[in-house]
Amino acid sequence: MSIFETYRNATPRSAELYRDASALFPGGVSHNLRRFFPHPVYPRAAAGARFTDVDGHTYLDLWMGHYALILGHAFPAVRAALAAALDGGWHWGMVAPAQVELARRICDAVPSMEELRICSTGTEATMYAVRLARGFTGRPVVLKAAGGWHGASSDLSFAVKSPFQGAEGPGLLTQREQGVDLISFNDPEATLRVVEAHRGKIAGIIVEPMIGAGGFLPADRAYLALLREVCDEQGAVLIFDEIITGFRFRYGTLADAYGVTPDLTALGKVVGGGLPIGVYGGRREIMEVANPALAAPPDRPVLVGGGTFSCNPLSLAGAIATLDGLKERGEALYTDLERRGAALRQGVEERFAAAGVPAVCTGKGSLFMTHLLKGEDRGIASPADIAVKTRAEIKDRELRVALLNHGVFAVHGGGSLSSEHGDSELVALLDAYAAAAVDLKGELKF
Repeated sequence: MSIFETYRNATPRSAELYRDASALFPGGVSHNLRRFFPHPVYPRAAAGARFTDVDGHTYLDLWMGHYALILGHAFPAVRAALAAALDGGWHWGMVAPAQVELARRICDAVPSMEELRICSTGTEATMYAVRLARGFTGRPVVLKAAGGWHGASSDLSFAVKSPFQGAEGPGLLTQREQGVDLISFNDPEATLRVVEAHRGKIAGIIVEPMIGAGGFLPADRAYLALLREVCDEQGAVLIFDEIITGFRFRYGTLADAYGVTPDLTALGKVVGGGLPIGVYGGRREIMEVANPALAAPPDRPVLVGGGTFSCNPLSLAGAIATLDGLKERGEALYTDLERRGAALRQGVEERFAAAGVPAVCTGKGSLFMTHLLKGEDRGIASPADIAVKTRAEIKDRELRVALLNHGVFAVHGGGSLSSEHGDSELVALLDAYAAAAVDLKGELKF
């Protein structure tokens, strides 16, 4: 029986729900990443490191809410904070005392964020950061890394997937019309050529200190330092997208660990503890161009913020409880996550090798991604390397379903560990990867 037949037979209720959804949503989903062949799995409940689907199967979860749930599903302190917040009403559409509390926590943890604003999504956070860079500098061009994903804003939906060129689909203006050009992640020489081509016109450079959807590839410190030098020399704004990495490896940002200070930072995911949130902020003089109190006609402030649900009481309560939980657990939490993440990456590679399936795991700390290799070359430093050297389509098709058959839900062949993924869960995860590798060997004839 094939990998897919095994999955179909085990998940009839999920299949039924997907048939119904396909008549109601384009592709049956409201987020393309959630669709996979032959049909998505539909959870009905989640707690800790696991969820149970509508067919009654329990899985170890590596996706963890798009990497947001570093303290696990249904973290008790967040649950209690939400219950308390509900007593005051769940939506006001006004300023909230809790937004001051949350902002203080973030600014204390991220010193480069002198001022910030809170929105509802990471997409908004990066979109507004780019707009601030253009408004502050008065220049049109923004540079982003090929293979970098910064959410679905029109400004940045370019060159996300191989072959890393052009818009990600119809309905978007061209890169030239949007004022966007591409730099090569971790490639200083190629990056400097693009910078030179736009000299005097660059508003900002946006980059992830560890590229996320493009492969969980940490930046070289020297590369980030180069971008800092370029922005200083040209008067451009350096934007770090830390929506995935913020508070994931330490209580603060990856930028601080690198010792490279951006002008603006975008946060999300972990900060919200599973509630909708985005945060962007940085140098006061840049953020102040959005200050409505300082603009006098005919000038207007840079339009950022807005959003019916920005600073929603529930999101604020969940974020505060999450950050307090992270701070209380301290460095020990991140040390444990680092140890288990390193063991998982090494263990997955060993089990795939034992099955005769060449693979390499990229990542850092509690994040990892599995790449099935085309040949012997294991050197992966950029999204372009992944496109050329790996069988990228397999990890979200055959591998995803093979892992589900063995009780693990993963995206891109990996995911994120939480505080609830202990040593026993690590053993179970590696057993599942070993079994999935054997299944792949038989199904795909490596």
